[in-house]
Amino acid sequence: MVTSSGEGGIRTHGIVVLSPSRLLVSDFTHATLRLVDSVNGGVLSKVSLPGAPWGVCLLGDGEAAVALHYVKKIKFVRINSDNLSLDRSIDVKGYPISISALDSSHLVVTYQGPGRVEVMTIDGRVIDVVDYQKAGKQLFQYPNNIAISNRGGIYVSDWGTRTITQMDGTLRITHTFTSPMLSSPDGIVSVSTDQLLVADNDSHSILVLNPTNGTVTPLLGQADGIQDPRAVAWCPASMKLFVGRFEVQTTVSVFCPK
Repeated sequence: MVTSSGEGGIRTHGIVVLSPSRLLVSDFTHATLRLVDSVNGGVLSKVSLPGAPWGVCLLGDGEAAVALHYVKKIKFVRINSDNLSLDRSIDVKGYPISISALDSSHLVVTYQGPGRVEVMTIDGRVIDVVDYQKAGKQLFQYPNNIAISNRGGIYVSDWGTRTITQMDGTLRITHTFTSPMLSSPDGIVSVSTDQLLVADNDSHSILVLNPTNGTVTPLLGQADGIQDPRAVAWCPASMKLFVGRFEVQTTVSVFCPK
């Protein structure tokens, strides 16, 4: 368990696995990014951000990028051993929700109000976009989290349309996954070419989506301790699943699914 160190409830939308014992956790409630010990549950370092963070991703070379929703910024944070420090910022045209690294020089960002998905360079130059204006129709209502597969596929959860959308690196939509089990898909993470883990907060469950055949099956539920999941991260080295919740004392719960 990773706790909030007595600070009250923490709203967690983003988790990144740095190593089997280190996590980056976004704290929307207190506008901070935390480096935590996932084994002992302690906070090793934290930095105050100029806005409430939503998604977070690792860029490599000891750097992370954080989506700051209300202030329309992406903030970069340096990771030096067990210390975090603030770096540069870029302004974006919209309210960013989730962020992921497509490669070493490109980011994928989702926005709400209105919903859209962008691919941009790490200095903020927009390369591709999928939105109402480009498509001629509303493709996304509330796009939330992003997962990037090891083959470069992009997956976006949308709790408004209750779908998971699959795209290639140019944001060409290749498939839209639906299922009665997808009642409010939020956090997603790619585990392998045939496994995508989805946090579905209304059903209090972690689901497995197989992109090869489109099947959705339950993995964990309320009986396993899942309650209102918002963010998920997977550590292949330790075979542990990290689940972030909404405004609770225990910020991140740890599971070892079979």
